[in-house]
Amino acid sequence: MAVRLYTCRTLVSNSKIRTISFAFEKKNKVKGQRLDFNSMDITEVSIIHHVGIVFLVIWLLSSFGYSHPIVYFISLIYLYLVHENFSTRFRRKVRFEERRQANQKRVLSDSESVRWLNHMVERIWPICMENIVSQKILLPIIPWFLQKYKPWTVKEAVVQSLYMGRSPPMITEMRVCRQSTGDDHLVLELGLNFRTADDMDAILAAKMTKRLGFGMSAKMHLTGMHVEGKVLVGVKFLPKWPFLGRLRVCFVEPPYFQMTVKPIFSHGLDVTELPGIAGWLDKLLTVAFEETLVEPNMLVVDVEKLVSPEQETWFSVDAKEPIAYAFVEVVEGSDMKPSDLNGLADPYIKGQVGAYRFRTKTQKKTLSPKWFEEFKIPITSWDVPNVLQIEVRDKDHFIDDTLGDCVIKINDFRDGERHDMWLPLQNIKMGRLHLAIKVIEAECDGDVASQNEFTKKPLVVEKSEETNADSFEPIDVEGLRETGIWVHHPGADVAQVWEPRQKKNKNKNRAHKDSESVASSMRSESFPNNDSSSTDESLEG
Repeated sequence: MAVRLYTCRTLVSNSKIRTISFAFEKKNKVKGQRLDFNSMDITEVSIIHHVGIVFLVIWLLSSFGYSHPIVYFISLIYLYLVHENFSTRFRRKVRFEERRQANQKRVLSDSESVRWLNHMVERIWPICMENIVSQKILLPIIPWFLQKYKPWTVKEAVVQSLYMGRSPPMITEMRVCRQSTGDDHLVLELGLNFRTADDMDAILAAKMTKRLGFGMSAKMHLTGMHVEGKVLVGVKFLPKWPFLGRLRVCFVEPPYFQMTVKPIFSHGLDVTELPGIAGWLDKLLTVAFEETLVEPNMLVVDVEKLVSPEQETWFSVDAKEPIAYAFVEVVEGSDMKPSDLNGLADPYIKGQVGAYRFRTKTQKKTLSPKWFEEFKIPITSWDVPNVLQIEVRDKDHFIDDTLGDCVIKINDFRDGERHDMWLPLQNIKMGRLHLAIKVIEAECDGDVASQNEFTKKPLVVEKSEETNADSFEPIDVEGLRETGIWVHHPGADVAQVWEPRQKKNKNKNRAHKDSESVASSMRSESFPNNDSSSTDESLEG
């Protein structure tokens, strides 16, 4: 019994180590520097082999009648020593790979480390900065996000208290862009890494809907949070107090976000580790970030209203309207791989273009499914690849099998014509997919219905197609008379703003000079020179 209990504990510990490895790989994947942990041979895998050996030895000894307690005691010591040795080696390997990647990146980077700034923030954070961030900035904004993105099972959600903990955020790098074509005087590109300490405490009170939870109320304790990503900040100055007129903030790409949530009490099970809840929460957070805080959408802060003695709403979220739509018709498939015991499959298709995702219906027991479904995909800019990733999967009770995938570049079909194609499925030896794609600019979208040849299902997403001017969605703060923070949705004719630092071609004919924002200046091609400090020449070993 003792060895079984320890085996369970070691398996859990090993699972946590693999979770650390997965999070570490995911974090470096965002930066384009994924560490190569998958190259390990199967003979080097954790302590699972040692656990199997222990079980085998105990079973053999029990078969011959040697089941003395000393056997279990020796097994316990053996597994403990193996676990300690494996954990030490794994931590050292992670530290070595992280240090090597950091040193390589530092040599090629044009950003500074701003250690002086992190040291200053570390000193100021417990004195006053934490209170400003949690009570003056986050607490007024969070209710707006909860109201807009709460799940349908929750009728009402309220933040009762918020304390960010003693650990301050860390700026990993900073790059100052030299020019700005908009009305912002300064453009910063920051690397943000914020992992709260164990003393973080936020209480969220949620009331369930009568349909599902009979209107019951419950409390959720947020005891930990980790945010990591690259942030773009546009600053507009004033000649008088408060000297900062406006801030515009967004992430270059969806950040790594993880939090620890415990129901009812602040001690107990972290519900975000449960498989079903973890996947649902990841999707919810992804949608919330990409629609409000990931470029080209941005959070706009009116600093004048923020510091004004007359309390006014000082924030908003800026989101961009599509400039075109790609109509993707999923027609049929053929020669699908049999994945069920009956020699058939239950295929369905999942697709994604940037933040937009769609899924077809499941076709039961067939290797030649016919969907005849159409999806309307919004395109916010032609300066990004706009790659359509399609994955064919087989519906099962527990884990869905993969039947192949394919990739389509939507930018290659901008001629307004309907393109019909059969695509072979990749990463598998069989299977084809019949698709049709037609791209229409937003102002011409009204003629789409008469030009489609297939029977269409209701489109998944409906966007405003007639509004070309910028739109502003105010974020109301309770108790304040006038808003000072809002979401900015650039007009359909405005080129995409705040591009990630990648080589892209900019369509200048579509940009309006008087409506360009600071984000368009953040592409690396536009700033061959910058005012950032020189990179540290001494590398940490």
